[in-house]
Amino acid sequence: RMRRLNRKQRIEEQVKILDVFPKVEPEQGIQETSSASGLVTIITSIVIIVLLINEVVEFNKLKIRYEYGVDDDLRRDMNLTLDVTVGMNCQYLGVDYVDASGNSVDATKFLQREPAHFQLSPNQLEWAEKWQRVKEEEGSKGLDSLNRFLHGSMREPMPTAAPEIGTPPDSCRIFGSMPISKVAANFHITAGKSIQQKMGHTHVTNMVPLNAYNFSHRIDRFSFSEEQRGAMSLDGDLKTTEEGMQKYQYYLKVVPSTSRRLGEGQPFRSNQYSVTEHHVVLQPHHHALPGMYFRFDIAEIAVHVHEEHMPWYQFIVRLFGLVGGFFAFSKMLSTILGIMRKSTTEVNTTSGINN
Repeated sequence: RMRRLNRKQRIEEQVKILDVFPKVEPEQGIQETSSASGLVTIITSIVIIVLLINEVVEFNKLKIRYEYGVDDDLRRDMNLTLDVTVGMNCQYLGVDYVDASGNSVDATKFLQREPAHFQLSPNQLEWAEKWQRVKEEEGSKGLDSLNRFLHGSMREPMPTAAPEIGTPPDSCRIFGSMPISKVAANFHITAGKSIQQKMGHTHVTNMVPLNAYNFSHRIDRFSFSEEQRGAMSLDGDLKTTEEGMQKYQYYLKVVPSTSRRLGEGQPFRSNQYSVTEHHVVLQPHHHALPGMYFRFDIAEIAVHVHEEHMPWYQFIVRLFGLVGGFFAFSKMLSTILGIMRKSTTEVNTTSGINN
C-alpha cells in the first residue's frame, strides 16, 4: 500500500512540473503548482496541437466560392458548340437558327455536315462510354455541379472508326461551333432544305421521300461554352425511333456562368444549362415539321465560380486568436479548479478540527 501511495505521489509531482498556470501566494510571494493545473496543461497542449494541425490543413486547401448576381457581361455573344448525328441523309436535312429578334441564319454556314454511321465502331463506343462515365462522375445534372468546370476533364474528339465500318453511311453528322446572340432562340434540325427570306425561312420538304424520315439521333456534344471542358446535360443523349414523323423538343434554360481556377487570368465562360425534353409522333393532320428543336432562353442571373486561397495574414490572425483564446480559457479553468480544490481542503480541515 505504501508503495502504491508513493507511486501516486511521484506521478502527481511529475504532473505538477508541467503546470504552466502556477498560483502566486500574495503573503508568501511564491508560486505554487498543482497536479490539477498540470493536467489542464497537458489537455490544453494536446487540443492546441490538434487545432493547429487542422488550421494548417485548412490553409492549404483551395476553397470554391460561388457568387450570384445580375449578368453584367458586356459581351452579348456566345458560342454554340455541337456534335450531333442524325439517322438521315445529309441532303435531306436543314439546319437553322432563329433568335428572338427575328434574325434567321442558315447554320450550315458555320457548321459542317458529313455522312456518318449511326452505329459506332468498338473504339468509338468505348469513347462514348468513357464520357458517359465522366458525365455521371462529374454530376452533370442541370446546375447542381458548377464546380465541375474547375476540375472537369478536357474532352477529346471522337476518334476515327477502327476498324472501318464496311457498310455505306446511313446518317449525317453535324458538328462545329457557331456564334450566337445571348438572347432567346430556336436552333433546329429538320427535314427539308431551308430557304432564307426577309421574315425568316421556309423548309422545302416535297423532295424528301417518306421512307427517308428518321430522326433517331445521338448528341455527343451540345454546349454554349468556349472550350471542350466538362460534361454538359445533353452530352451522350441517345434517341432511337421506328417512327419517321417524330418531333423532338428540348427546352433549355441557359445560365450565364463563368469559372476561374486559381492562377488563371481570364475566367472560362461555361454558360451551363438545364434541360427539359418532350417528343411526339406527328399525325397526318399535324402541320408541324418533324425534326429536333432546341429552344433556349437566357437567365438574367449569372453565376461566377472561382477558387480562392486563404490569405497568409488571415491565417496568422487565426493562429494567434486560437492559441491566445484557448490559453485564456485554460487559465480560467485552472483558476476555477484551484478555488474548488482550496475550498474542499478548507472544508476537510475544518471537519477534522471539529472532530
